[in-house]
Amino acid sequence: MEALATITVFPSNKEEISKYFKTLKSEILAGDRDPLEILKQLKYVEKVIADILKDKDIEYHFIKEAELYGEKTFEYKGAMFTIQETGVQYDYEACGDPIWSDLNKELNTVKENIKAREKFLQNAHEGFVEPKTGVFVSSPPRKSKTKVMVRL
Repeated sequence: MEALATITVFPSNKEEISKYFKTLKSEILAGDRDPLEILKQLKYVEKVIADILKDKDIEYHFIKEAELYGEKTFEYKGAMFTIQETGVQYDYEACGDPIWSDLNKELNTVKENIKAREKFLQNAHEGFVEPKTGVFVSSPPRKSKTKVMVRL
């Protein structure tokens, strides 16, 4: 079986996505299959898709095909495609601007001070009175989410 044939069974429009999601969710929650096996397989599919979408050769192939349509934005088989710059970055250090350099140093110092204070507050389980202000400071509330992590 060709690898591309596998992806043709997946949804190919918004309505199909919704229907597929609901059906898949229902089947997962029905408990007829091993949930950890399902999670593992979903993670493999997620990894394959992520790797394909960030591969430079494949990305170049997609761009070349899209450029054949002659416009930056175009509709193709029910989906809108746009060719655009993404992830634009500037290298400000290379400018040699002393004002930017000074501001960046200040920012890094402030970030380090914030991290140190946050670490201190995390360990302040009983709370305390801040000597400089006289204000009672409690420990920060902790929030988290429980998930099953999968390493492939």
